[in-house]
Amino acid sequence: MRAFRTALALGLSCLALSARAGGRVRVATLNTVLTEIAREVGGDRVAVVGIVAPGVDPHTFSPSPSDIRALVDADLVLASGLNLEGYLDRLVASAGPRGRIVAVGDALPVALEVPGKGGRPEKDPHWWNSVGNVILAADLVTRELSRLSPEHAVEFAANAEAYIARLRELAAWVSAEVGRLPPGRRHLVTSHDAFGYFARDYGFTVHAINGLSTESEADARNVATLIDLIRRERIGAVFAENSVDPRLVEDLVRETGVRLGGTLYADGLGPPGSGAEGVDAMFRHNVTAIVGALARP
Repeated sequence: MRAFRTALALGLSCLALSARAGGRVRVATLNTVLTEIAREVGGDRVAVVGIVAPGVDPHTFSPSPSDIRALVDADLVLASGLNLEGYLDRLVASAGPRGRIVAVGDALPVALEVPGKGGRPEKDPHWWNSVGNVILAADLVTRELSRLSPEHAVEFAANAEAYIARLRELAAWVSAEVGRLPPGRRHLVTSHDAFGYFARDYGFTVHAINGLSTESEADARNVATLIDLIRRERIGAVFAENSVDPRLVEDLVRETGVRLGGTLYADGLGPPGSGAEGVDAMFRHNVTAIVGALARP
């Protein structure tokens, strides 16, 4: 906390009130999907710094001093929102109004809620696991960039239209693939509760070992319930996640004899060589693994 405040104060004191570098809008992102959106929509008119790198768990991420300086220096900061970035309030309070900070998830029309600690509802921050939400996020980023650089609004709109067209093709593909899976087999057992929006879109029921955050601890009663469920419903496969320790999923496999259906990318895009480097690739990887494993007898 002290290091955060010191670095942020240093960044603010050294901040130059100069024009945007090279005439480009400076964008800092705290979500890998938002990094892709900003680059696709902004094209050469924006300089995007992805603070959270592909493959990094956003639940446990904490910005370094250099990250904080990049956030402070940005014209626009794009955050996941929905309380995922626990440090965001401190950044807003300290950085002041110079750069606009947009919590994208908070601006989306419908946020899912799940029971949290003590039964109180918590908002699900994993909005990017819905193609429809990614399209809405692209529209939002287009508006924000156009506000900051109105002389390039037509170009941003054209870039967004092309990007959204590809996302609509992806959505059609996902629907067709999931359509191969009978409704009775749409049980998704995963490491943590990250696929609620995907489940809403395609008629799955999510059974997660942990809660909304990868930092939450597994409840022994919940694990026992999952074991009973897998046996009773004859669920064909369970899935690990790239940013979560796989040992609890492996325990389910040993206890029940269920197949390990593969590793899913739940918290954003994968690193180079993962096969999930972009939104299209991430969805195709996840859907192929889910449908392929659960469709097997």
